[in-house]
Amino acid sequence: MISDRLLQAKARILGVAVVAMALVAMVSSATAQPYPSRAITILVGYSAGGQADALTRTIGKQLGENLKVSVVIENKTGANGMIAAQAAARAEPDGYTILMVTDAMVAIDPHLATSNHFDLSTAMEPVVNVAWSPLLLAAANNVPANSVAELVALGKQKTQNLSFGSSGSSTPHRLAGEMLQKYGGFTMTHIPYKGTAASVNDLLGGQIPLLFGAPTAVEPLAAAGKIKLLGVTSEKRFPLLPNLPAISETFAGFKIIQLYRLHAAQENPDACHRDLEQGSECGACH
Repeated sequence: MISDRLLQAKARILGVAVVAMALVAMVSSATAQPYPSRAITILVGYSAGGQADALTRTIGKQLGENLKVSVVIENKTGANGMIAAQAAARAEPDGYTILMVTDAMVAIDPHLATSNHFDLSTAMEPVVNVAWSPLLLAAANNVPANSVAELVALGKQKTQNLSFGSSGSSTPHRLAGEMLQKYGGFTMTHIPYKGTAASVNDLLGGQIPLLFGAPTAVEPLAAAGKIKLLGVTSEKRFPLLPNLPAISETFAGFKIIQLYRLHAAQENPDACHRDLEQGSECGACH
């Protein structure tokens, strides 16, 4: 199943992340205690069941095994990930509180009126890049379209009110839907949810006809015949789904990629930054 293979592929780079996190903790810790001497917490700003949560739990398992400590995954949802981000930024810079960050939290959220002027890029330090992933355009089985081109044609007919779900208003999922409308010259109603799991449930239940979702969330359902996939948002076809066309094959230039990385509280020394940059170089992250 692709969800398992996707997480396994991402997990192959986690040994680098473990070394990097150990370095940042050892350099920034003000105590003489060996690191780690207690449990490590990784905060996730998204609900359980989504790709950020699944990836964090994979990292947590690997980290715990390598460092021989308990790793606690804590979901602090709300405000498009900013509740978790602010909690992590307030933590001591000792390597025991880490934040899973998506590119939306850095590139989109600080510019929203609801951000309370909190800028994650200045409040926390990046520790290591973890993974990248495209999104998949998924449709209910009763949608009379089996490709992006057919979906666009359906939208232009205006015979039914098309809508699409996303994991939130300020997410790459929503951006992908807005881009598709612009490229295709048709309109859809955006339905934001508090996390991927809720939108997937409504797609299965027939409340929405379409959604953009992470591979780990929607591909298993497509493989089971419960939904269908129309396209992938990467520039080229996703290697783990070679038979699924890229949306760019219909609309040149269409590309949406999600980036994931770990951040820690500020005040880590420059020497640590250099070690982390050298240690975290990985082709899978670029």
